[in-house]
Amino acid sequence: MGNEKQDQPKWGTARIVESNEEAVVVAGFLKSRGIPAEVESLHVEELPVNVGGLGEVRVRVPAERLNEALLLLEATDREEPAGDSDEADEVDEVAPGDHAASEAGPGGRAE
Repeated sequence: MGNEKQDQPKWGTARIVESNEEAVVVAGFLKSRGIPAEVESLHVEELPVNVGGLGEVRVRVPAERLNEALLLLEATDREEPAGDSDEADEVDEVAPGDHAASEAGPGGRAE
């Protein structure tokens, strides 16, 4: 019985977030990449606001996979969210000679 504590794998904190929902998403992402992850919540639902450590939700991974998890999470933090790229802001530009062609009716004649 005294060795139970020693037999348990050591876990490290890969990310601290502010909600259980966010922690579940992060843990799910890590699991999808083959890294075991669990959510450890200190969040107190009864309080209307987060109060220091009582609002923390930790995503934990095995200590031997902690660096891998941190690198994956860091890489995703650097990626641009969908829809935030400059390409989404670009408007289809019409070349000066193409404007009349877009208004042409059947047979290519402007109407």
